[in-house]
Amino acid sequence: MEYWEDYEVIEIETPELLKLHLPLAGFGPRALAFIVDSLIIAVVQLVLGGLLLMVGIGTLGSAGASGNTGLVIAFVLIAILLLILLYPAYHIIFESIWNGQTPGKRMTGIRVVRRGGLPLTPQSIWMRNLMRLVDMLPSNQFTGLVSFFVSASQQRVGDLVADTVVVREFQQQQPVSWVRSYGGNPALDTPEIGTVTPRIALAINSYLMRAVNFEPELRHNLSGRLVRALGYNADTLSLGQRDSYLASVLAQYHSRG
Repeated sequence: MEYWEDYEVIEIETPELLKLHLPLAGFGPRALAFIVDSLIIAVVQLVLGGLLLMVGIGTLGSAGASGNTGLVIAFVLIAILLLILLYPAYHIIFESIWNGQTPGKRMTGIRVVRRGGLPLTPQSIWMRNLMRLVDMLPSNQFTGLVSFFVSASQQRVGDLVADTVVVREFQQQQPVSWVRSYGGNPALDTPEIGTVTPRIALAINSYLMRAVNFEPELRHNLSGRLVRALGYNADTLSLGQRDSYLASVLAQYHSRG
């Protein structure tokens, strides 16, 4: 564990022998993402609760008049259960569709990944989000907060069970077009994005976030290894060309959703 630009990071060595640094999201971005997602969930719960109330008025009115209290109790319990399960369901749906992100996480530039730097699996998504009901206990996310501050990798209970971490993502300030920068040379086009593995994408992310702090020789060496990992000969490219290319590959990788 080390500190990197005031962010706590974990280090992983990939099968490509590239050292991958995952910058942990930290408390602030995760708290902001939680607030945004909670507000969205509250709005959905309000709408769903209103619909259930409208349906329930007629159903429960006739059931109560006929003395069928069992139906009344069953309807109320089902309504409460739906409103409670909406909380983990929201996260399961969005993290499945957006590969580890919810609207709140996307807004704050953070993403959930497996501890090895790989994308989430359906199993890990379900495990970490069903455990949210445990994180909430006894109230106000107390268990989840204690777990976050005690664990070495800022993991709440759901993350510990699913072996996941929440990391920051590299955000390009200005999108770079590889084809535009290099005159449309077909030999330098962006590779098929399906060939860019999640580990390589995270390694590029790690490099670009730290590149400005590297010595020129180290920067030249690392950028060359990354370009070669993508199937190109880096020897004829300048350092600026390599960085621009890697930024373009990363932008295209994330744009696919």
